[in-house]
Amino acid sequence: MAARTVVKTLSVWIVATAALVASSISSAAGQPENGSPVVSFNEYRAGQPRFTLPFYLFNGHILIDGAVNGRVGKFMFDTGTEFPFFLNNHFLSLARDQLVFQGHAGSGQEMLIYRQNAPVASIEIAGQIRFENTPALLHADWSFLEQAYTPHFLGSIGHGFNRNYLFVIDYEAQTITFHALDQDEGVLASVIDPARVVTAFAFTPVGVDGKMPEVELQIGDETITAFFDTGSHGTLELTEPMKKVLDERGYLKLAASEHTYGTYEPHTRGTLKGLRHGAQALHDARNLDFKTGSKNRLGLGYHFLKNYISVWDYSRRTLTLLRP
Repeated sequence: MAARTVVKTLSVWIVATAALVASSISSAAGQPENGSPVVSFNEYRAGQPRFTLPFYLFNGHILIDGAVNGRVGKFMFDTGTEFPFFLNNHFLSLARDQLVFQGHAGSGQEMLIYRQNAPVASIEIAGQIRFENTPALLHADWSFLEQAYTPHFLGSIGHGFNRNYLFVIDYEAQTITFHALDQDEGVLASVIDPARVVTAFAFTPVGVDGKMPEVELQIGDETITAFFDTGSHGTLELTEPMKKVLDERGYLKLAASEHTYGTYEPHTRGTLKGLRHGAQALHDARNLDFKTGSKNRLGLGYHFLKNYISVWDYSRRTLTLLRP
């Protein structure tokens, strides 16, 4: 079974836990009466104002060295996961004190999400960031993901951690640089070189805790809702009428495939050409996992983001694409 299916299935059943875990995750950004975003830091903010984490690319996903309670392995950096840390109890010894949710992955595996009441003694990220006595972390059996990635899979790092920062993802250099959001505006503004800006999205934060940046993009005369997610390679859902229109106008190309990232998994790949943000042309969205459905929705992940350096700022609700 492909890890691609597993990773994106997680987002589906994680949403179902929102009502149960919302009390342990504070809101990412408020919207006061004057319309200016405010930052609400949580306990998963590191002490230093700036740091860079190197990462590995595997099947288009971001893997970062780390350790939990001294056990060394790799985290996946997934902006589509709302939790700060979502741990793997197949690799780590974690108490199953509270069953939070029970469901199934799209490939059929039963999924049980637990909470450990006792704090996790230590979490280390890339030998640079360390948290001690982190409370009430959620965990599940991720052994099916170990098969495709690494038997030393620690779990994921998600929105509950990264929302404390303006962060910059460079797929070519394989680094993520984090800038704490309570710094002077001039310091944060200097992160973006105006000469390299392709476009800047003013996004709507959707999903649990506003984890998913959502924008409206154009294809010819049509508009499609798009969202950004580092845990995805790229997805495309179209209604039959929209599929027909885009196909007839040459914007959509579909191809059947029997293989997906090292496995025999039949699926349909889609390519969208002619994407625009206003007047700004964007890179074609390729290798999209395609399906027909009841809405028109484009998920932009690795295959799109790798063409740019992306600057994510949840406090100001902007995602800026830079030329490498």
